[in-house]
Amino acid sequence: MGERGPDPIPWARRRNKRRGYGTSIEVARPPMPRDLPAEAKAEWRRVVPTLEGMGLLATIDRGVLIRYCRAWADWCELVALIASSGKLIKAPRGIVRNPAWLLKRDVEQSLADLARQLGLTPTARLRAGVRHERPPDPEEESISEQAIKPYREMLGEDA
Repeated sequence: MGERGPDPIPWARRRNKRRGYGTSIEVARPPMPRDLPAEAKAEWRRVVPTLEGMGLLATIDRGVLIRYCRAWADWCELVALIASSGKLIKAPRGIVRNPAWLLKRDVEQSLADLARQLGLTPTARLRAGVRHERPPDPEEESISEQAIKPYREMLGEDA
């Protein structure tokens, strides 16, 4: 079942600030299981530092994170299988849709649910109160400085 209420708007003021009841959970990196497939380990290494940096990950989230990484590995495997066998396959009754499509759809649904739980979607991050900030672009700053330089020279200001 999905989250109740409309999707949050980033600029809206939240009157109903949810507060904990005096409990807090330490933001910490859970240990990675050794028996994960290679693709799942790669996804773990990609996702965990970001979640930890946002403050959305605790050691108690290990089970959800393992399920997400395994689902990701399954999805990658199914995509490769569909790419190699094709969207349609020959069956005794004729040409039919590849059954891997149904598996892929189920895995995509579980991936979406788990991603929402972990805060990997934009809506989930807004619900968690994470701010998106763009890092400064040095190229953009130099272009704006070049545009301002002639005006400063006309006004006689030191550049």
